[in-house]
Amino acid sequence: MRKLLLASVSVMAFASAAANADTQSTKIDFQSLINTAMTNVKMAEELPTNDAHIIVKKQARAILDEQVQIKLHKNLLVMAEEQERMRAEAEAE
Repeated sequence: MRKLLLASVSVMAFASAAANADTQSTKIDFQSLINTAMTNVKMAEELPTNDAHIIVKKQARAILDEQVQIKLHKNLLVMAEEQERMRAEAEAE
């Protein structure tokens, strides 16, 4: 977690420096920026893969699918009851 935070901060610093490069009139040490970026890439390779976002997406999709099925089932029941009521009214007339 600490490495991820450090990598995130370093990447943000690099991105901020790169974004401000056009507006600064002073000379920027590009080699230092490249070294920082390469260090961050190496750190990212060492971090364990985290596929929690994929698992959360799958779980959310499964819950959504289940809720859709429940709603469709309820709607079909209501439609069947409405047709039955209309049939009963037609027969009563």
